[in-house]
Amino acid sequence: MKFMHKKWLLLPLFLVGCTASVSTEDADKLAVANEVIDAWNNMDWDRAWDTFAEDGVLHSVMSDPVVGKDAVSTRLSAVVDGLTRIELQIINMGIINDVVVLERVDDFDYKGKHSRVPVVGIMEISDGKVNEWREYYDKATLVEALTVEGDEASSFTNRTASSDINALTKKLSADWNKGDMAAYLAAYRRDDDIAVLFRDKILAGFDELEQLFTSTWTTEEAMGDFETHDVVVQLVGPGLAISKGQFEHQFPDEKVVGVFSHTWQQTDAGWKIIHEHTSRAMPE
Repeated sequence: MKFMHKKWLLLPLFLVGCTASVSTEDADKLAVANEVIDAWNNMDWDRAWDTFAEDGVLHSVMSDPVVGKDAVSTRLSAVVDGLTRIELQIINMGIINDVVVLERVDDFDYKGKHSRVPVVGIMEISDGKVNEWREYYDKATLVEALTVEGDEASSFTNRTASSDINALTKKLSADWNKGDMAAYLAAYRRDDDIAVLFRDKILAGFDELEQLFTSTWTTEEAMGDFETHDVVVQLVGPGLAISKGQFEHQFPDEKVVGVFSHTWQQTDAGWKIIHEHTSRAMPE
């Protein structure tokens, strides 16, 4: 274990690099972590998002992971909107089992309100980019910090829910396009009450959905590639949202375009699809 104690400030990079117990590879990882912290402290969001790998993952462990640099940018942009100052105050930072561990307090001003939120972060870093950043904090403390007098708590909830669902919609296509059917189906609530309207069928329950999908598209080639666009998310009640948009799906022998809608429910495991309806466009 290589660990360094820090009190409210970062060690100069030259000291990190010269620490005898820190390898060159570990020093490089710490330098990337320092770059992330500096970008946040200077509210340089373009630089902050660019520290992620193209397929980088942000996982606030109280919600589903956000996959891909663009999705991470969308998710975090909703969170940082309203910040006027932030300082990631590092208490301890070091390398444990090849990952960067950051114990810190996020000290920030949000719409004129000053707050401090304790956080532990874990960064997996390689080739100068963050592959995965896991964050552990008390969600209620963060929500309270981002709720100010005259600003409804639902405003923050709505923005983060919309960002989360947009990111999950992008993850659906990413999982499908790499042939990972198990990851794709994990977006659906696993019980008998979900419903999927597919072509001329109504699939009732997760087992029926899983059986049809796994037996129909048995290879990555057969699954083809699909993308969604113009996705709009609307919260319709506590823990309940509807998303709708357009899709294009290129199969080996045909291209299908159309529209879709998802009904999402917030569960202990994050947002899950409980109802889906897809409709193909009429052939020209």
